[in-house]
Amino acid sequence: MMKTSNKKYEITDIAHETYPFLHRIRALRDIGENVKAGDLGGFVEGEHNLETELSDSAWIFDDAIACGSAYVNQDSSLHNTAIACDHAYVSCGSALYGQARAEDDAYLRGAVMCGNAYASGFAQIICGPDKFKPPILSGHCKVCGSVRGNVKVCGAGAVLPGEEILNDLKDITVLISDSGRRILRGTVKDTLRPRKEHAPQKEKSKKRGMER
Repeated sequence: MMKTSNKKYEITDIAHETYPFLHRIRALRDIGENVKAGDLGGFVEGEHNLETELSDSAWIFDDAIACGSAYVNQDSSLHNTAIACDHAYVSCGSALYGQARAEDDAYLRGAVMCGNAYASGFAQIICGPDKFKPPILSGHCKVCGSVRGNVKVCGAGAVLPGEEILNDLKDITVLISDSGRRILRGTVKDTLRPRKEHAPQKEKSKKRGMER
């Protein structure tokens, strides 16, 4: 009995006009909701650049590129002319649009990059507890440090090597731009609400009192 391959794409003979060592991929199966069998995708240097298992919907669209030792997996995607190169790792639903570029040893986990944003050096762009508010890099920003949670880096904003910007709060956005840094509070925080009386909170209060 013939075994069915779980590979989701093949590398075609269609070479990139500028970088002939890169070739387009073609879907062998339907992948997720947006890719049908036979669809052409972006460019890779080899199978080591994009997860091959059908169970993972990671994909490279349009004229986007994954090359060098870069790896795209865990339902992540590259669009337009975005690039993942060198040793960049794009994972956990990350998405790159426009001319965004993840290079060097950049690590993306649940991040969104667009425009001409760069993640370079040992950059870490990581989603916080609230997956609906991922870190977003846009404009001509450059991130070489660590960004986590509800943080937006835009314009010509920069995060320097060794610098950490962490924000796990859902109602506050940290905005980094060429005009400086700001904290944007959600308007819901301006509305006062009555204290919710429930047993777990009381028990916690008692424990704190005993510890003192």
